Amino acid sequence: MWLDIGIVLLYLAVLVGMGLLGGKQVKSAGDFTASGGRYGTLVLFASLAASFIGGGYSSGNAARAFENGIGTTLALFGFSLSMILIGRFLVPGVGRFPGVSTVGGVIGQSYGRAARILAGIFIFLCSAGMVGAQMEAMGLVFHVLLGVDARVGILIGCGIVLIYSTAGGLQSVIAADMVQFALLAAGMPLLLVMGAHRAGGLSAVLQSVPSEFYHPFNGTTPVGFFSLFLTMMLGEALAPPYTQRLLIGRSPRSTARATIFSGLFSLPFFVVTGLIGFTAYALQVTDNPAAAMPVLLLQVLPVGVRGIVMAAMVSIILSAADGFLNSAAVGLVCDAVLPLFPRLSDRGQLRALRGINLLTGLAAVAVAFTVPDIFEILVLAYSFWCPLILVPLAAAFLGIASNGRAFRYALAAGLLSTLAWNYLLQRPGGIDGAVIGTLANLLVFTLCTRAFGRERVQRLRLWRDEPSRRPPIRTVGYLSRRK
Repeated sequence: MWLDIGIVLLYLAVLVGMGLLGGKQVKSAGDFTASGGRYGTLVLFASLAASFIGGGYSSGNAARAFENGIGTTLALFGFSLSMILIGRFLVPGVGRFPGVSTVGGVIGQSYGRAARILAGIFIFLCSAGMVGAQMEAMGLVFHVLLGVDARVGILIGCGIVLIYSTAGGLQSVIAADMVQFALLAAGMPLLLVMGAHRAGGLSAVLQSVPSEFYHPFNGTTPVGFFSLFLTMMLGEALAPPYTQRLLIGRSPRSTARATIFSGLFSLPFFVVTGLIGFTAYALQVTDNPAAAMPVLLLQVLPVGVRGIVMAAMVSIILSAADGFLNSAAVGLVCDAVLPLFPRLSDRGQLRALRGINLLTGLAAVAVAFTVPDIFEILVLAYSFWCPLILVPLAAAFLGIASNGRAFRYALAAGLLSTLAWNYLLQRPGGIDGAVIGTLANLLVFTLCTRAFGRERVQRLRLWRDEPSRRPPIRTVGYLSRRK
């Protein structure tokens, strides 16, 4: 066992070393956000895949399969579908925003300064919640694998992520993603193969689980299942860390390929982690669904191999946490603070980015200590993203002209309807409020765009054709000062 622990510690030391080394190359805020279109298809594919495969999509999926069967695994295909559709239809629109490297930058260029500030605030809230979910998963993994208290595991995992992400920013995060992707892509199939072998083969595993486990509505209702499918499809669509990577690719074409490949990769990965849950059930390794994957790992893998797969499990959590941690800091500083204080120096921006990165990690620890369920934290974080920002952001990439009023009214409609549905009405029919909020956002955004679109077109024509009658547009002064 000490050899396995040594392998995990060596892996963590490599991540810290990479972060500190990358930190020496970060001299400006632009270095921290990795702006400049420096990454190609392979790097973006691995980074995207490593970022979205976190605790909920791995050990969380295995836990749900262990408890209820294939329903959650099939619902997760909604996320895969969204990534493929984004790569096919939305990523080509990245070319409309040259030089922009943040989500709020796209929102600000499309809907104005106030919209950018609002987007920055909600990006921060969503990303901090997602980091909290990964920290909760990290505590469980360290507790089961290394025998430490879950809260101590949360502190260890958060400490490691904070060191390399605060020092090196997105550059160090992407470098770490390369290592993490290699480990998770090899480690999870290896765990499934050796676990199934112990159980007598994959066919024996499939025969040992109850027949109701093959029913997608087991443990829920048809409406609840399709609600979860839509939540998975919309919840992380164009989420801040993924959109950041789309904006720093060398070209829209290579970025689109990377996005589609990552969506395709997620399909077999979700199947593998779901089957790991089935294998843990077949071998009866534990009574706790949340511990199904790590306990299976401890019982079926030999020394040495076990350490490598342990490092893969740790890497799954870290790779999701670091991306959302970085996007939280970038969203709050670059998209909320900087528009309010446009004369902030580059060195001041870098200090603020690192400071917010550190504080966000500490806030995520508090979330993980307070809310014990990973999926509950994920759904809560989704409430600050897809019902508020997703529709206007997708419209911007599609080139749909709108304005700040449409953005603000749609955001308010999405937020209020989500809160009312979840907390006042208590999720009627098992439908999550994020789905209702997204539909409300889409409806209000569409109606307001139609109502205010002519006004925007007229203002733009006046700006272009009659300089003497140019109306004041608040974003112009800010953008000119930034140039």
